[in-house]
Order: sequence, then C-alpha cells, then structure tokens
Amino acid sequence: MPHSPLRSSPLLVALAVVLLPLGSAIAGKIVINDEANLNINLLLQSQAQVIKDGAPSGSVGTDFFIRRVRLLVYGNVTKRLSFFMETDQPNFGKDNNYNVDFFVQDAFVSYEFADKLWVDVGMLIAPFSRHNLQGAIALNSVDYHSSVIRFTAGVGKIWRDMGVQLRGFAGPVGFRAAIMNGAEGTKREDAPTVNPDDLPRGVAMVRWNFLTREEDLFFQGIYFTDKPHLSVGVGADYQPSAIATASGVHDSVGFSADTFLDWPMGNDQELVFQTGVFHYRQGMDNPQSGTGVQAELGYRIAKVEPLVSVEYFNSRVTNQDSLIFRPGFNVWFQKHTFNLRTEVAIARVGDLSDADTGVTGTAQLQFFY
Repeated sequence: MPHSPLRSSPLLVALAVVLLPLGSAIAGKIVINDEANLNINLLLQSQAQVIKDGAPSGSVGTDFFIRRVRLLVYGNVTKRLSFFMETDQPNFGKDNNYNVDFFVQDAFVSYEFADKLWVDVGMLIAPFSRHNLQGAIALNSVDYHSSVIRFTAGVGKIWRDMGVQLRGFAGPVGFRAAIMNGAEGTKREDAPTVNPDDLPRGVAMVRWNFLTREEDLFFQGIYFTDKPHLSVGVGADYQPSAIATASGVHDSVGFSADTFLDWPMGNDQELVFQTGVFHYRQGMDNPQSGTGVQAELGYRIAKVEPLVSVEYFNSRVTNQDSLIFRPGFNVWFQKHTFNLRTEVAIARVGDLSDADTGVTGTAQLQFFY
C-alpha cells in the first residue's frame, strides 16, 4: 500500500482542510488512502419566527435565532472500521438567550463484521422509529414532530443514549437493536428508587423495504431520486422500573409503527408521504403515557414543494393532549445543501375543546457543506 503524505504531516492535513472549499468536488472529504478517509461538514439552520401573542404587549412577537449549528466529523479507518461524531448548540439566540450549551450529540465507532452487518458502540440515537432516526439535515418538514416522540424523561440527551447496537440487513429487511444505559439505578432516601437492579434499556426497530433498500445511517425525509422508496416498520423501547410518579415506580414501555413512501413521478417531481403511530406506558398518572400519531404529505415539482403535516397526542392524563397542524412550503435551491423550508404551526395543547389556539410561522434557511 503506498504511503500517503497526509499521514505523516499534521500541517498538510490542516492545510487540506482550509483549501478544500477552493478545489474539492466533495465537501470536506480528505482521502488518506484506498480505505481511509476523513469528512468534515458544517450544518447551519437559521430560523425566523412570527408568534401569535408573542410580544409582551400581547401583539405578534418575532424571534431570530440559529436552530442548529453542528460540526460533523466522520470517516473510515479501514474498509470495515468507521466512526461518526457531531456537536450541536441548538436554539442559539432563541429569546435572546446566547448562554446555550455546546455539546457532543453523537459519538460512536462502527465495525462491519460481515457484509451489511455492523456493531456500533458509543453515544447512539435510540432505534425506535424511522421518524426519530431521520437526520436533521435531510428532514422534509422544518423540524421533527417531537410531541409524539416521548422517551423516558431524563434519559440520555436529545434522543441519544450510551450503548451498543447491532444493525444490518437480511434481504429487504433492515433491523437495529440496541442495549443502552437508560435510567440509571440510583438509591434515593427522599423518593422511590428507580431501576433498583440497574438493568439496561432495550430498543429495537425492524422494517421491510419493498422497493429500494434504505441503507442510510440516518434516514432521509426526501431523497430527490428516481428510485421509489416504500417501507414499513415497527419498533419497541423497554426498561423495567425506569420511571417514578406519584403512584409509584413503573416500567417504561414504548411501541411504534410507521410507513414511508417517496415516489418519483417523472419530470423532476416526487410524492413524499410518511406516517407513524406511537404508544407509551409510563404510569397511568404520567402525561407522557398515551398514543400519538404524526403524518406528512408533500409533492415536489422541481425546486418547490408544498407540504402539510399533522401531529396528535392523546394523553392518559385528562386535559394533557396536543394537536398541531402544519401547512408549509419548501424551496430546494440545492437539495439538502441549501434550501428554505417554511411552515405555519397551528397548535392546541391541554383540553383541546377549550384550549387557546397558538400560531407560529417559521422560515428556516439551511446550509450544509
């Protein structure tokens, strides 16, 4: 194997990173040898919001902030050994708050021990449903439907958790199964002991790819491709004695079922649809327990795409429901590299028959390089 000068000179590596935007066709990629490479990318999502009754006077309020700013570093050491790491500093400047944590969001090593079979170890996104496994870079809507993703409170960070995961394919069937830290077993004198046996959390998802197999580490909300995608999946999340409420200590249980369709229509057009159903049991007196539904429907014509989405959660606790309707419009200037996504969120939370209707308009400009 020929020796690469990049391996012997840190100065050359740094210089390559600086000069990459001037001459590289692949953003931030340094090829070290036939198997090894290093990728460095930046994600910047800037938002402008108009909020009904958001001003102190009760009139319409405004807010300008950075929804996400992320540095991604990933690559291969050998053909089978790879790594991924990204940082985040979400909602930087929202409500004029610039004292926002900067943290490592994902950090794991992957080893492909057989063809299309990997083991991932580190800080991982919990493999519960296709929706929460979508990358923020490749969402079709402005943001996630987070009101229906209700993992155990206080566990991990931003849907991530420490653990080990097996993922891969058996023909058209893709699967991910993880053993994760979950709620840490801790004895407390002034409250019930959560997870007294310090047992780990188990999360798994299986999905059937009817047409094109989705092999992405993070799924995409829209593919801009001439290959049709259709998949259905189910997921589960369980940890014993992971939650304490006023009624006692409870297991944390979650189930999901979802469908995804991305259908090219010819003439640079595509129909994109996804829906998911989520059910949680975290104690009868816990407002996080209940059933949620989310759905998105969009139709792209060249660079423009009208879309609409909805999310609904029916809590086991009375008057703790939520319903959000989101019509929107996207302009894909350069697909996921540079785009403008917009929506108007019309929301009711609490007793839906009597709750005030909140309205928030959002425009998000994304740059990814």
